[in-house]
Amino acid sequence: MTIFSRQHELSRLNGRYLFMLVVMSIAFVVIIGRLFHLQISRGEEYLSLSERNFVFRTRQTPLRGMIFDRNGNLLADNRPSYNLYFTPAFCGKEKFESTLNRLVEYAGLSDLEIEKTREAYNQKTRLERFVPTLIRRSMTWSEMASVEQRIDMLDGVEVRPETSRAYPNNTLASHLIGYVGEINQRQLRSMRNMGYREGDVIGKSGVEKAWEKQLRGKNGIVLLVKDRFGQSVPESVVRKVLDEDSVVEDTIPGNNMILSLDTRLQELTEKRFPGYNGAAVAMDPNTGFILAMVSKPAFDPNNFTGAVSGRWLHDLFRDPDRPLTNRVVQQHYPPGSIFKPVVGLAALKSGMLSLQTPQPCGGGLLYGNRTFRCWKAGGHGNVALHRSIVESCDVYYYRAGLKTSMDAISKMAREFGLGAKTGFKEGEETPGIIPDRAWYQRHTKTGFLPGFTLSNAIGQGDVNATPIQMAVMYAALANGGTIYQPQVVAKIESPTGVVIKEATPIVRGRLDVEPAHLQAVVDALSGVVNEPGGTAYFRRPSGVKFKVAGKTGTAQVVKQGADRGKNLPWDFRDHAWFVGYAPVTQPKIVVAVINEHAGHGSSGAAPLVMTMITYYLEQLQGGNYQAEEEGL
Repeated sequence: MTIFSRQHELSRLNGRYLFMLVVMSIAFVVIIGRLFHLQISRGEEYLSLSERNFVFRTRQTPLRGMIFDRNGNLLADNRPSYNLYFTPAFCGKEKFESTLNRLVEYAGLSDLEIEKTREAYNQKTRLERFVPTLIRRSMTWSEMASVEQRIDMLDGVEVRPETSRAYPNNTLASHLIGYVGEINQRQLRSMRNMGYREGDVIGKSGVEKAWEKQLRGKNGIVLLVKDRFGQSVPESVVRKVLDEDSVVEDTIPGNNMILSLDTRLQELTEKRFPGYNGAAVAMDPNTGFILAMVSKPAFDPNNFTGAVSGRWLHDLFRDPDRPLTNRVVQQHYPPGSIFKPVVGLAALKSGMLSLQTPQPCGGGLLYGNRTFRCWKAGGHGNVALHRSIVESCDVYYYRAGLKTSMDAISKMAREFGLGAKTGFKEGEETPGIIPDRAWYQRHTKTGFLPGFTLSNAIGQGDVNATPIQMAVMYAALANGGTIYQPQVVAKIESPTGVVIKEATPIVRGRLDVEPAHLQAVVDALSGVVNEPGGTAYFRRPSGVKFKVAGKTGTAQVVKQGADRGKNLPWDFRDHAWFVGYAPVTQPKIVVAVINEHAGHGSSGAAPLVMTMITYYLEQLQGGNYQAEEEGL
């Protein structure tokens, strides 16, 4: 390399170094200037801000997803809510008692809320003291105004505008929709890793509980600036303290639930329900989707969204009428005569009886040293399967049970899904009881005795079933033998209305019976309503072009004497059942109703079923069904 070229290279390098030196010098001057501005010119201002204010990374809970019926009617919504919080770190020892006493005066804290505030102050340590504790949810306007007007005297206290759950229809479909409440300690221990914290709201029953994960949404994170008393600071101060966006992570609202429920049918059923205690459920027999679900008495889920007193909860849970129990899925009953099609099909399948085999009924059957009575004191004479169902002859089924066996009846009942949960997700189901010989060995001191079969054969004894199980059973009779899992959530939609998931029918099994036997039972169920002598003949709907098929049931609660229970107290009287479907040839709806202690199924339950079916087919479906011919 020549001397000239070396000198040129050195000159180029020196120019680059000189440029870098100039840039670094300018940057240094800017930094010094900024430091001078912050520490000298406005140092006292920023020092004051840092001493007087705190920056928090705070969870922001999302809006809970909404719940709609099949026609877009709103069933569960969110409303503005003003919630009272206390942060121990912002209240010194010398001021805590005065702050608490003022809260009692201004907001009327209950004993439980006072205890919660003291516990937060005395037991929280270190960083936990900076975590706000929810003291009261959904303050009234007067409570909020009273606290806000005196907030300068309440160290560590703040009122936050948030949202709470709202149910615009109050008690309508309350057991199905469910309710929300504050998460308890047991739930918190198991769900903390899912983002839940003390004071969060969680679904406690019904759709709210079953679909909690979808309805809840995703928490966000925001930066909040508080002064040394725990109060919010002006926006101008927030902008000076924060040098970044206050939103760290966006909240994502929960998804919306679209139910198969029809609010119009639900309203009619609740309004027309003839008793104080009982249940009704309507279902599409071809899909298993729920159309209406009523449990009486009902409750108002709005009562759980705000401040709830311990005494009120205690009284509610001890209420003998059990208003929080969804009787459709959580209460099982002796099914009475609506169980007879199971026994009839079991007898036909066993070959011990044929469709034409008559059985004598003289009003009772002597077995051992006991007479098992028929509901008709004078008896039905000689009856075969068809008339045994139409007129509900008890003696026919005593004889059929003895000829068939307890285990054969149990096996047929389980084909219908009885004795097991139906898979309905939105309720904590009771499986019911379908006893067989082995069941008696496990649950009784005597073991199985042949006499047990007679009581069980007419749906008494130890047989128990829920209304939703009976709806599933009769849906299978109506649709040709398919057992569907009952469902109520038809679609899940995003907050913007995009369909995330659309439910399809779920088949749980098929009846293993001869088509001729199944058709014979269906014809007999039609005869119950449409033939003279049928136990629901006088309840058949008039002026319509469809036929209803179904079965009455009168289920004993206690053993009755010779007066057949006429003088028993109300809560010992028989339950009234009716399960029906229509149209007979192309069924579109099946309804099961139990009216507790209402006596006969034909008078205590059948009228409501007929009303529901007629309203659904004629009004809601607009008569959109194939008219059935008169006669049988």
